[in-house]
Amino acid sequence: MDIVPDEKGKLWIATHHGGLDYFDPVTEKFQHYKHDSSNPGSIGMDSLHTVFIENDKYLWVGAEVGLTRLDRNTGKFTTYRHKQDDSSSISSGSVFKLTTDKNGAVWIATISGLEKFDAKTGKFIHYLPGYSVKAIFKSANGDLWAGATQGLFLYDETTGQFKSYKPDNLPSGIEEILSVIGDKENNIWITTSNAVIRLNTETKIAKVYSAEYGILSSSWNWLNNYLSSDGRIFIGGTKGYYMINPSEMIDNTTPPILNFSKIKISNKEIFPDENGILTQPIWDTKQIILSHEQNAFTIDFNAIDFNSNGPIKYLYQLADFEKDWHDISAEHSASYYGVPPGKYTLNVKAINGEGSMVQKSMEIIITPPWWQTWWAYTVYAILFILLGWGIYKYQKNYILSRERKRSQERELAQAKEIEKAYTELKATQAQLIQSEKMASLGELTAGIAHEIQNPLNFVNNFSEVNLELIEELKSQKSKVKSEENDAIEKELLDDIAQNLEKINHHGKRADAIVKGMLLHSRSSTGQKEPTDINSLSDEYLRLAYHGLRAKDKSFNATMKTDYDTSIGKIQVVSQDIGRVILNLITNAFYAINLQQPKGAVARGVVIKEPTVWITTKKSENNIQIIVKDNGPGIPKHVLDKIFQPFFTTKPAGQGTGLGLSLSYDIIKAHGGQLDVETQEGEMTQFIITLPIK
Repeated sequence: MDIVPDEKGKLWIATHHGGLDYFDPVTEKFQHYKHDSSNPGSIGMDSLHTVFIENDKYLWVGAEVGLTRLDRNTGKFTTYRHKQDDSSSISSGSVFKLTTDKNGAVWIATISGLEKFDAKTGKFIHYLPGYSVKAIFKSANGDLWAGATQGLFLYDETTGQFKSYKPDNLPSGIEEILSVIGDKENNIWITTSNAVIRLNTETKIAKVYSAEYGILSSSWNWLNNYLSSDGRIFIGGTKGYYMINPSEMIDNTTPPILNFSKIKISNKEIFPDENGILTQPIWDTKQIILSHEQNAFTIDFNAIDFNSNGPIKYLYQLADFEKDWHDISAEHSASYYGVPPGKYTLNVKAINGEGSMVQKSMEIIITPPWWQTWWAYTVYAILFILLGWGIYKYQKNYILSRERKRSQERELAQAKEIEKAYTELKATQAQLIQSEKMASLGELTAGIAHEIQNPLNFVNNFSEVNLELIEELKSQKSKVKSEENDAIEKELLDDIAQNLEKINHHGKRADAIVKGMLLHSRSSTGQKEPTDINSLSDEYLRLAYHGLRAKDKSFNATMKTDYDTSIGKIQVVSQDIGRVILNLITNAFYAINLQQPKGAVARGVVIKEPTVWITTKKSENNIQIIVKDNGPGIPKHVLDKIFQPFFTTKPAGQGTGLGLSLSYDIIKAHGGQLDVETQEGEMTQFIITLPIK
């Protein structure tokens, strides 16, 4: 069934039932290799299909069932058969063809798939399982091709897998492959059950030779195809060989002439009309526009070829609607039904008997119904916006109406709310005194009470004035209408309105002070918010000073500020940063008060003016808040302890030792740094550094 010459010109012959023969044409003698059950080194089977010489050491023989390898040096055979319990054994069934790839690995085509032999382990790696692979071929450029009943496959080295290969003019692929062989023109010749196909791998065009070219047999012997040294190809069949000389085969490369010939919509032919779908003949039409109700159509096309004697084959595809091409052979119409609105391109290919191909395209646009057009969606958007605007206006008017009814009640209750706020302030004061962590805020109680007294006095005074104005307005109402009365009423109403604005302003001021105290009395939420550092520093400087003045009328100090106005607002937890600033300013006031013993001035002692500086600076990536005093400084031996919890230099009962520890933790939590610089007898300054982002 297969004859292969070796490097010495001797022939290896695989027979159907007689084993393997080795023939020497010079001596005309045969050497026979047959299976001997008593000799484990004999050939493993006698019913053979193919012979393959791997190199000067090994020769392979594919059989009806299994595979055997001859060591040409020792004359011993190694047989490989399928083992049910060994997944790395060769697949079951017949072996049809063998070859080596460009790396020297042996590949075996079998009825159950494709096998790769691992020479190091003696095991088999399986590819295309379940496929009936009858041909395996290595081309001149090293590509590995596999021909199977299910199609043609090309090995992809990047993925390590075989991929289906379909020529451009045969989109359905090539099936029922029996043999694959190459010629010296770098073409691949494929034998199928009913034709011989020449594949140009550069153009990806296949030419089919069948009955019209004199190929009459439909039963091929896939093991007897042969490429001679002069480039001729011999293809064996049941009735002999066909000889093909590729160098003598000159193809007509002129493609056929292809045109569109007719269009039908809902099975009704459309003719050119000035105001119709076609304004000119269809073969001159580049674009057709149809409505959404005309989405069932058929387009005919025809090709003419004066040079090829074979039939013309047609393929078509509606791009952007489908991916695959329709292979309709000699039919020449494309029909579509229910195509959705969109822009498509109908591509048609015509291929003559020589494999020359031409393509023609036509753009087909199916317009959407009016409710799916862009202007319809614009109307929908406008209606939606109007609906939202109407709902917004309704809600706004409803809220304004409700708030107008409540405004008078809120204004009359303003004084009571201020009194309530004052009560809450006292409760907050008690809570602060009880809080060990925030003990320093107790220093501010008197100062804040002093701050809140002014807006309370304003609220009470303007409330009393408004009551008098209202009584006067009532008396005017009871008088006879006149222009003078109207003017007086208007003047009274204007005065009442102005007084209410002042009540509201001072009430909000008092409310802000109370809310600030409440915020500082409770635990921080940890929520960062944009904060004006300059305003925050200034507020706590003023409140700390008034707090100490309220406790000690003799206390006095100079406060100097230098705020960098370019800082703006940064993201911090304002409660926590405020506590840190308050603690540092309070400590500074405490330090400078130590420098001023009672009666020192009267005794003629020269005392430097007690001063506290607060400065803010902005750099590229951070800001600094500097609190400096000209007090006695911090002794060096305690400098490394001042941030430790419960460490204090104040007398017993005057400090908890938690202020600087908590301040240090708060600044660290913000990603910043709290540093101290001091000179004994001269000054101390604490530097807060906070990142801008």
